[in-house]
Amino acid sequence: MRTRLLELVRERAWRDDVDVVLASGKRSNFYVQGKRITLHPEGLFLFAQLLLRELEAFPEVDAIGGLTMGADPIAAAVCALSFGTSRPIDAFLVRKEAKGHGVGSRIEGDLREGQKVAIVEDTITTGGSALKAIDAVKEVGAVPVVVFALVDREDEDAAPFRAEHDVRSLFGVSDLRSGATGGGS
Repeated sequence: MRTRLLELVRERAWRDDVDVVLASGKRSNFYVQGKRITLHPEGLFLFAQLLLRELEAFPEVDAIGGLTMGADPIAAAVCALSFGTSRPIDAFLVRKEAKGHGVGSRIEGDLREGQKVAIVEDTITTGGSALKAIDAVKEVGAVPVVVFALVDREDEDAAPFRAEHDVRSLFGVSDLRSGATGGGS
């Protein structure tokens, strides 16, 4: 599964020799269009299956989610696939800002105080989006245990984020460039 997912990431999502501005505001000469995997039937299925395997190392985690919109399909897929296992995992979504109507919640899904959760992203650069999700989760009293990503861009500016949080990716940019099938950070 990992080898096939890496092939899909290279074919569908990896762009080299480009000039883009990332969500972090940084300029880059390469880009990983994670949604070209997380909105693709095979790509999302493989990613969610591999995340379920990764979550075996974290038996205390019973919910997964992150900042909308990158985390939405990933969290939903893991939640749906987990139903067929002995360990169902809830999904939650973090809005960029609190809803202006209804009860005004920033998090969709049921998180409770003390609950252990995984934060998920398609791509990590500096960790800014994951940090927004982590802060929102902490506000409701839940406990972020691990951060998962499809691809870690291996940006040195993420060093403080990685030092504070357990960040795990299926692939690093070095995997995309080298042809390796190894496991990122």
